[in-house]
Amino acid sequence: MSVKAVLRFVNYKITRDPDGERTWRARCVSGDEEECGAESLVFGGDEPPADWMAEHTATTGHQRFQRIYKDYALVEKAE
Repeated sequence: MSVKAVLRFVNYKITRDPDGERTWRARCVSGDEEECGAESLVFGGDEPPADWMAEHTATTGHQRFQRIYKDYALVEKAE
């Protein structure tokens, strides 16, 4: 049995959804055997997590963090 198929390349455009919420947070990943694991609250901007990381470093000496940013995207066929 033979099967024929026509494949076409389709361009898609990916953009940030203006109605979607954007969030930022930070998680401490310092530690040799185990990660600290302390996490900031979820914020609507990148400045509060930066402040949290600085405060956490000042009180613990930890210097390695994972920065987490989330948003929503729209995918549309490009013209």
